[in-house]
Amino acid sequence: MLPTLDRLRLSRTGEFYPLSQPELDEFAAQGKQDPITFDPFQRDSNDWRTFRVRNATPRADGTYMYHYYKASTLWRYYDSPTPKKDPLTNQPIWYEDWMALHDVYDPSPNATGSIPFWVYDLPTREPGTVKARPPPPRAHAPHRVYVSPSWESPAEMVEYLRASRNRDRERFYRYLERNNPSDRRAMQRAINSVRQSGDPRLWLLDSRRALVNYHDPLVERMQNDLDQAVARWENEANEGAR
Repeated sequence: MLPTLDRLRLSRTGEFYPLSQPELDEFAAQGKQDPITFDPFQRDSNDWRTFRVRNATPRADGTYMYHYYKASTLWRYYDSPTPKKDPLTNQPIWYEDWMALHDVYDPSPNATGSIPFWVYDLPTREPGTVKARPPPPRAHAPHRVYVSPSWESPAEMVEYLRASRNRDRERFYRYLERNNPSDRRAMQRAINSVRQSGDPRLWLLDSRRALVNYHDPLVERMQNDLDQAVARWENEANEGAR
């Protein structure tokens, strides 16, 4: 027997909120702008989507106040390895909101691999939200041999590093094929992730000297490909400016 629809709740819903024309007129009359860029609010289009963030504490009548942002700008603000709080209220971002922004502006085949660990500690806006399971801890750095107590064996850790390395490499080359300069930061993050995991064969050898002196050919090739793409984008921009 199917459950009634009013009891269903999506586990990852974000507050993308297309503004109606009356709302846009009201915002314009109030001089309301995006708090980060100070751009006036617009109808949703290819380069603009509005995102609203609900206050943590309700008003006396039980309703909530919302704050509005340009979605892509808010994502750039929250796309950080360290915790960030709401630019206006200083409250932590809702877990659902961070995930919604991530899914739109930083998609990847395995989303948990690109989510900072601080995101899993964020509060949930809805009682029925189920958080994604955080990935197993990664080794701290390629020049130190480190096995977390959560790993059952070094081989298990190596297998995870190998899968992570392959995933980040594939993500990098998907971005490279898109040939979009706005993907530069995401591509560099993918390179840094590959560099962090190191060559899994060296972890099996448990050789500190090998890890310190090892020059990763995959990282070098990816960085060279990115440098060439950046040079091409800069040349194209200079040609277009003439």
